[in-house]
Amino acid sequence: MAVESKLVPILREGIEIVKVIFFMKLRDHLRQRRNEWGDDFVLHVTAAVVNDIFGTQNQEAAFLEFVETNRRDIDEARALVGTELAALRIPLTDALRTMVLCDYQEGHDTSPLLQQARDCGILLVERELPLPNQFVDLVRRLGTAMGLLQA
Repeated sequence: MAVESKLVPILREGIEIVKVIFFMKLRDHLRQRRNEWGDDFVLHVTAAVVNDIFGTQNQEAAFLEFVETNRRDIDEARALVGTELAALRIPLTDALRTMVLCDYQEGHDTSPLLQQARDCGILLVERELPLPNQFVDLVRRLGTAMGLLQA
């Protein structure tokens, strides 16, 4: 039990790093692809897409209103991930699967997020679930490459 109590927070940290990398890559992609959008709009759409994929709900009234008003743009941006940001499919698949396992350990069923990611073309179904050390290694490599972590 002590190993599990130490492992889940470490894995959750890795999931958060993948989310940050995903946010940065999607934000930059949307800035280039949709240069008619202002920076604030891109940031809000990016945050909404990350929240949708990882099942996070921002309950702030202004954000909820933004999501409701701009649902079409958010859905279009999410649809780009599986094709135009295909290099992120491996870390996103691993992070989502790891998150669902961590949530399960804590008594929450977030497995519908996997089906949602599959339907969006993000989840690599044929990819094996990584062992915790493999996931942490992937996160370290990506985080270091993005300048988020030190080697």
